[in-house]
Amino acid sequence: MIIMSACGSSGATGGKAPAASVFTMDVSAAGERLYKELEYRDTLEELDPAIVFTLLGINEDDVAEVKCYFSSGATAEEVIVFKATDAKALEALKTAVSERIEDQKNVYVSYAPQEVAYLKGAIVQAKGDYLIYCVPADSQAGAKLTNELFAGR
Repeated sequence: MIIMSACGSSGATGGKAPAASVFTMDVSAAGERLYKELEYRDTLEELDPAIVFTLLGINEDDVAEVKCYFSSGATAEEVIVFKATDAKALEALKTAVSERIEDQKNVYVSYAPQEVAYLKGAIVQAKGDYLIYCVPADSQAGAKLTNELFAGR
């Protein structure tokens, strides 16, 4: 998770801290960048959000927007970008993603144990109302791109 703080000064604002800007991100564009710019060992396909909600046990009312890509199942590779409806919903989404990672580890440990290492390197980061969950072939590249997306570049 990225933690941000704001520092104000008593300059031109008359001693009041400037209003915090609200972070926004294009969920669809972020998901596409994660899908197109990162390397995956399997072919990922865009998945219907209703299926993702069922797979992760997510309440649809917690999600304002989502973009998701999943592998064929041969690998644990997945990309999901969420915009939560509020802070409580974001916490529920974080929990669902954490549970997904643990469930996937339990599934893959017996028949594709190499996938557990990829799941241990899963990217799970949040900023504002947004959550990115990504299991790419290269977790360092995934973390770098996620940081760029959250920096607004």
